[in-house]
Amino acid sequence: MTSAFPCLVLHLPSSRFMGRFEKLGSCCKRVRKGVRLQCTSRAVDPNAAGGKLTTLGKTSLKVSKLGVGTLQWGDPGSGFGDKYVEEDLGNAFDELVKGGINFFDTAEVYGYQGIPSGKSAEQMIGRFLLRQAIQEASKASLSPKIATKFFTIPWTNFLVGGGFRLGRKSLLDALTASLKRLGKSKIDLYQIHFPFPTFSNSALMESLKEAVELGLTSAVGVSNYSKVQMEEAADLLAQYRVPLASNQVKYSLLSRKAEEEGLLKVCKERSITLIAYSPLESGLLSAKTFQRKDRRALQVQPLLRTLEKIGQESGGKSITQVALNYLVCKGALPIPGCKTTNQAKEHCGVLDWRLEADQVAALDQEAKLLKA
Repeated sequence: MTSAFPCLVLHLPSSRFMGRFEKLGSCCKRVRKGVRLQCTSRAVDPNAAGGKLTTLGKTSLKVSKLGVGTLQWGDPGSGFGDKYVEEDLGNAFDELVKGGINFFDTAEVYGYQGIPSGKSAEQMIGRFLLRQAIQEASKASLSPKIATKFFTIPWTNFLVGGGFRLGRKSLLDALTASLKRLGKSKIDLYQIHFPFPTFSNSALMESLKEAVELGLTSAVGVSNYSKVQMEEAADLLAQYRVPLASNQVKYSLLSRKAEEEGLLKVCKERSITLIAYSPLESGLLSAKTFQRKDRRALQVQPLLRTLEKIGQESGGKSITQVALNYLVCKGALPIPGCKTTNQAKEHCGVLDWRLEADQVAALDQEAKLLKA
C-alpha cells in the first residue's frame, strides 16, 4: 500500500485500516518452450537444525531461514472470526514450530480491533507461546523468536490505546504495551514499522538504543526503509554500538525494487538481514492462479509454469515453495502469511532443500521478462 508520504510503502492490515487513518488524520528472458532445466536442487539435512537456521544480522539470534508474517491474524477484514479462528492459527503455529520455523513477525496494530477482547495478533501469539507443544519445542534449538513493530503515526492511540505519540518515550511505552500483550518481558526483535515525519530517524534510533539498554529487546530493526534511510539508521545505531539487525520490505519474484535499487546489495554488505514481506504477492505466486482469468493472472502464467517445472524437478515441490526458496537463495528472509496447518506444512517444506544457481538464474530471467 502506498502512503501519501514519499518513499513510504506500508504493510498494513487492510484497506479499511488506512481508510480509518485517513479519516482520523484528515490529514531469465523466459525459458524457451521445450528447453529442459537439467539442474536439480540441493538437499538440506532435515534433521540438522543448523541447516534450517540463519543469524539475524550481526546479532546472536538464530532464526529459521523462512519465517511467518501475522498481518491477517485477528483482522476481521481478512476473514478472522469467519473464515478462520484462533484455534486454526494456534494449530498452524504449533505445526510451524514443529517443522522448524521459529521466526514470527507481528505488530501492535495487527488485529488491533480485537485488543479489547484479547484477540489481536500479539495477544494470540502470547497464548500460543504458552501451549504445551511450544514449551516442549522450546527445549530444543528452535524456540520461537518473536518480532513486533512500533507504529509511528502519532494518533495510533485511537487504535491500540495509550497516549498521543510524540517524542522518544512513546516508543518505550508502546514496546512495554506490546510485551504485556505478548506475555513477555523481552522481545527478540523490535522494529520501526515505517518512517514518519513526526519522528526523526535520530530520535527513533536513540529510542531503540534505550530499549536495548533497558533489556526490553534483544535486537532492533526497521521496516519500509529506503536504502538511504536504512544506512542512516545503521550509522546512528553504530554510534551506540547497537547493530541494525534487519530491514523489512516488500520483495518477491514480482516485486523486485529492493534488488533493483541496491537495497539488497547494501544489506548483504552491511550484514543487515532483509526480511521480505508479501513474498507470494497475496497468493498470486501459487497454483490457484491458474484458475483465474484476469489480466494479471494470465500475465504471470509463464513464470508460474517455470516455477512448476522447477518444483517437479526438485522432488515435487509446489509453486509457492519454489518462489519462497528463491528468496532464501537471494539472501532474504521471507515471511509469508499462514492461517492453516496445511499452509504451515507447505512452508516448512521450504527449509529442507535449496535451488541450484542456474534455477535461480532461470527465475531471474523469467521475472525480468515480465517487466519488459
